[in-house]
Amino acid sequence: MPADRTLLDALPTAVLRMTQDGVIVYANPRASRLLGDAQPGDRVNDLLSQLASHDAATDRESPRRLARVRRPDGTALDVGFQAQALDGAGGREWAVVFQDLSDVQKLRSERDRLLQLAAVGDVMPTLLHEFKNPLAAITTAMELLIEESVDTQIASDLHAVLQEVRRLTLTLDGVGRLGQSLRSAQYSAIDHCAREAFAVLTRMGKEKGLTLVAQIPTLPLLPIDVGGCRALVFNLVMNAIRACASGDTITLSLELQPKALLLTVKDTGSGMTSEVLARCRELFFTTRPRGSGIGLALCQSLVDSAAGELNIASQPGQGTTVAVTIPFATQHERQG
Repeated sequence: MPADRTLLDALPTAVLRMTQDGVIVYANPRASRLLGDAQPGDRVNDLLSQLASHDAATDRESPRRLARVRRPDGTALDVGFQAQALDGAGGREWAVVFQDLSDVQKLRSERDRLLQLAAVGDVMPTLLHEFKNPLAAITTAMELLIEESVDTQIASDLHAVLQEVRRLTLTLDGVGRLGQSLRSAQYSAIDHCAREAFAVLTRMGKEKGLTLVAQIPTLPLLPIDVGGCRALVFNLVMNAIRACASGDTITLSLELQPKALLLTVKDTGSGMTSEVLARCRELFFTTRPRGSGIGLALCQSLVDSAAGELNIASQPGQGTTVAVTIPFATQHERQG
């Protein structure tokens, strides 16, 4: 028996001997570590115990199963395991062999995320083409109706509809920027496009009881893509609006640095937990039931395309600040 115990202790696979009610009789070092320093006499996770009990009772050699085991410190492991009843124990004890598959599960999740991204990339050009042309026609028609309307109430209602159409157009335009560069060979009025995108969201913010402030100075023409800039402003401010409640404030500011543009969106909203903050830039990750999980991933992609930086500071109950630095070469350096 000592030789058998030495062999089990040396295995890289976790091995347990347990009773039918989940009490550990023996745990090799690997099993003990994975289960949070489990020792003989401790009770294993209820889910693992139930699954192992079922398998051992129904099948002499059970198929490999998957389970999520929660350790005493609250962390969870995805494990693959097999259970087998022990001869001579009268069905009252069984052996369980398991491995930590958490990293494998993460790789599978990442694979699924990349497949989703590929699917979006395949269908997006067609969807954008189908939607953007009709939206442009609707926008033009709404603008003409507002200009010709003599009834102020009707004009106000039409303007509200127009703002929603513009917001939808910016959303679609932003999604279409996935994989594109934020840098541009053409110099554009970035201050103007930032004000334009911000203005589209002002009505929504006011209806929610928020104070929206834009600190945008007059800037020289910059080698930054206009559509990409609109997408950054729109998505960052939209996220801030969703994170805020009545009485909160959202501030958008632009600052020209020697060789970069600093774009900052600061809000006094709900903030993010450390877990959400760690994942908020992942494509399709969202905490909202009907959220798309595209906004921050799009912003990160745009910033990466310009070799810039996107920094997020956030704490629950203390709001969020997103600072985007977009480097660029001056016109003199580009010509040189």
